[in-house]
Amino acid sequence: MRRPALLVAVVVALSMGGCATTTAAPPPPSAAFNPTDVAWLQLVVPMTENALSAARLAPDHAANPAVRTAAGSVAAPSERLLARLKAARDRAGLPAADVHSGHRMPGMVTAADLVALRTGRGQDFDQRLVALLRAHATQLVVLAKGEQTSGADAGTRELAAEVGAEGARQVQVLAGTQ
Repeated sequence: MRRPALLVAVVVALSMGGCATTTAAPPPPSAAFNPTDVAWLQLVVPMTENALSAARLAPDHAANPAVRTAAGSVAAPSERLLARLKAARDRAGLPAADVHSGHRMPGMVTAADLVALRTGRGQDFDQRLVALLRAHATQLVVLAKGEQTSGADAGTRELAAEVGAEGARQVQVLAGTQ
């Protein structure tokens, strides 16, 4: 009778062993980065990714040529800044996961917003896109000021200055679509 019990114990142990995780915890953020740097990067990266996804829809969905042009003017610099933001996030030792996924925050183009944009066309699309991109650009300026004031990492503060300047430029570009 001991053999069946031993066999069951071995099977259970082997099957449960597959449930254990052996993935190491992500490294803590670099000491050069304070909580402001970390929070800024964790917010601005997904904000920029989502706004870029929205802007890329304009060529196929926008009715107004000025909206298509403005979206293109937003997309190209955002792509370059996004690459630098991700590099700063990686340098800080932060995971690529979007910790703000599903959160409704000022300036954040959400998954629901993207769905609405993908299904929209014409003037409705134009108005929605411009409003979302304007809110995004305006919030970039606000967030960049916070990072510049309270961030510890010099490289991230410099990047924030560039992000803020780009956000201000985008606000002006988008104002020309009305």
